[in-house]
Amino acid sequence: MMNKRLKQGTTFLLALALAFPLLTLPGARAANAIETDRKCSVSFSVSGEGNELTAADTDIKVNLYKVADVDVSGNYTATKDFTGLNVSSVSADDKDAAASEWAARAKEAQKMLKESVEPTATVTLAKGIGSKDGLATGLYLVDTPEVVTTNYTYTFTPYLVSLPTNNYYSNGNDTWIYDLTDTNAIGLKPEEHARYGDLKINKTLANHNATTGKKATFVFKIEITPLKGKTETRIESLDFEAAGDSSVTITKIPAGAKVKVTEVYSGASYKLTSANDQTATIVATDRGSTNTPASVSFTNDIDDNMNGGYGVKNNFKLDENDQYQYTKPAAKN
Repeated sequence: MMNKRLKQGTTFLLALALAFPLLTLPGARAANAIETDRKCSVSFSVSGEGNELTAADTDIKVNLYKVADVDVSGNYTATKDFTGLNVSSVSADDKDAAASEWAARAKEAQKMLKESVEPTATVTLAKGIGSKDGLATGLYLVDTPEVVTTNYTYTFTPYLVSLPTNNYYSNGNDTWIYDLTDTNAIGLKPEEHARYGDLKINKTLANHNATTGKKATFVFKIEITPLKGKTETRIESLDFEAAGDSSVTITKIPAGAKVKVTEVYSGASYKLTSANDQTATIVATDRGSTNTPASVSFTNDIDDNMNGGYGVKNNFKLDENDQYQYTKPAAKN
């Protein structure tokens, strides 16, 4: 036991809380020396509602790398694989500045990772929760590789965590915490990125009415309702100069989106012989996926109307600010 508080050292916890980033600077002051030979434990949980990371079939690997040893006074010495990493004391007087400094050091530690550097431990999260015990005291880099799910990818900011830690700078309690579990567990807050897929609109023209003009145009309205966000409407068209098959592919539609395709113009002398409205769900086809793109199919034939003429497609779509923006025409096959 020590009769006076330890001098301000470097021991701290930089973690992402369940709802928002939280900086704690444990060990900067404490009444007792650190038991450096004591084993520690840590628990992680994924924050956020409505994401795929808490699904039963989604495993998240959290890699822990010991970047520094800690002494009884809470001062760090970088380990061999992280020689050169700055783990010196950071003043806790300005918590925002301290947080920024330790965040930068975490990114620097991540850059020092090589194939030859093996994780000290790996925690596998199932349904967004996981834990690891038997960890030596010290400073650890928490590095969570990108997670790819059905409709999204998730990235995680690297950060540094101290074992043990304390809550002196958050609530005045300087008791060392060797087990970061339960209410002291660390929340991982992911950044979500949409995956994308394509939609192929197939068209069959059974017969061509050459007497009404050379070109026959068919126009489609595509209503896209993503899993998150507002419904977007796009317009595409297909031109025929003879009977046969053709298609148009609309790219970069958010994976998981529901699409409704309506043929809004069927040519001056043609009629639909298939359903006018058709629906599909977009599957991700990016990142080397072997998924077959979503598709819908329409069939037209001549009718008794002998009027000529063809349509013109407007290459504009409504953006998130309710403003119409020009869009590059889709690829036609």
